[in-house]
Amino acid sequence: MTYHSLEQVIADPLFARADLDLRRGRHIGADYDPFLFDFLTAAKPFLDSFYGRYEASLLAREEGYFYLLPDRLAVPPPLGQRKLTAMDMLVGQALALMRIDPKWLETNLRIPDMAVLGLLEQILGEERLLRFIPRRRGRDVDQDARKLREAFAFSVRSLERQCFIKREGRGDTAVIRPLAAIMRFADPVRTSGELDVALQSLIADGQIAEDSDDPDAESDA
Repeated sequence: MTYHSLEQVIADPLFARADLDLRRGRHIGADYDPFLFDFLTAAKPFLDSFYGRYEASLLAREEGYFYLLPDRLAVPPPLGQRKLTAMDMLVGQALALMRIDPKWLETNLRIPDMAVLGLLEQILGEERLLRFIPRRRGRDVDQDARKLREAFAFSVRSLERQCFIKREGRGDTAVIRPLAAIMRFADPVRTSGELDVALQSLIADGQIAEDSDDPDAESDA
């Protein structure tokens, strides 16, 4: 499709769908909604100035996805701003690491929940991982395990709402499929020579911060 003006872009029925998703903080990828992705690819020259009026940028990443980034200097951002929790960031970083792991490529990127938690515990250690969830003083193994599962489930739902991932199946057979947009969590170390090693270090260091384009949500864990 070819557009010659912003008016033509807005008149396309796909505009309303794409605009609403972007304003909700969702990522639009070729692997998630190819029709909206193709629309944004063709319409981007006109939408850049459109969203600029709202002090936001429509960004396209090489992995094949779009998202809307508010200007961090705009207070308050006209289109709002969404923050990720520390656990959201950890889960996102772990899934970015798993997306480039040949082991999970062999499963078509269908990853069980416990595999994600297992990787985080392997890198951070159980005690450090538990620092990212609300806990009472003292140690209650059963309660800590339940709270960790709850925090993890909340983060998975958050990441799915923003189209970083898709959930497939139910119950014990449910899996997470990281979409291309999950690689946004690798942006702080994208220029590193070995991305997998750099991502592991990012998680191990507890650097809970979004990429340089985004407002940070940091933790001193």
